[in-house]
Parts: sequence; C-alpha cells; structure tokens
Amino acid sequence: MAERPALPHIPHAELVSRALDGSRAPWDAEAARHLRQCGACRERLALYERAAAAGRLTRPGEVLQPPPAHVWTAVRSHLDDDAPRTPPPLPPPPAPAPRRAALRVLRRAAAAARALAHALARRLVRVPARLRPHRPRETDR
Repeated sequence: MAERPALPHIPHAELVSRALDGSRAPWDAEAARHLRQCGACRERLALYERAAAAGRLTRPGEVLQPPPAHVWTAVRSHLDDDAPRTPPPLPPPPAPAPRRAALRVLRRAAAAARALAHALARRLVRVPARLRPHRPRETDR
C-alpha cells in the first residue's frame, strides 16, 4: 500500500489568527483535514487558544492597571538595543590628481611606447635579411 505524502503544516500566523478569531472564521476543507490528522498543529492551536483566552480574562468594568514607568523604560531600552546600527561614515574620496600631473604621466607613457615600437621595428627589419639564402658577396668571388 502506498504511503500518503506528508501534509504541509499550517503556518503559525494562520493558527494564531484562527485562535484569536475563534469560531468566526471557518476552516477550509484542506486545513480541517490537516488538523484532524496532525497532532502537532492541533497542540499549537490549543496553545494559542489558551493564550488568547487568558488575554480576555478581564471582567466588564474592570480597569487594567498600567505598568510602572520603569517597565516602559526597560522596554524602550530593549527596543533600542535591537535597532539596526548605522554604519560609520565612509571616508571622503581621495582628491583627484591635478590635471597637469596626469597629462605629464600620459605623455611619458606615450613616449615610452613610441621608443619601444621603434626598437621593435629596427629589429624586425633585420629579420628578413637573415632569412634570405646566402648570396656570395662581391668580395667572396
């Protein structure tokens, strides 16, 4: 007999939303089937429902007492600790080289390239002469 494929679990956010809404939001057929088969999702849903019920324990006319100021100070401190830090500012870019100095460097590089090209050309002119067959010179006769 073939095994059934594993069902994807119901996302936590949906379980929480359903626990807060109670019976006002019906489950779709696939989610209801999953809840019948998956003990882990049923346990999570029950946990969220208990938490939602505990939050609703106030009685009519009961006034909740605000927490002391030091509690809010601690909460703000923890939130500030979690805030992303801004990176240090980048150093300023280096000052551009003066234009004359850059032109001087380019001229020197061009002069060096011309000298190298002339040297190579002089050597290449001699190559064909060496490749020709030897002819007797006038003085060799």
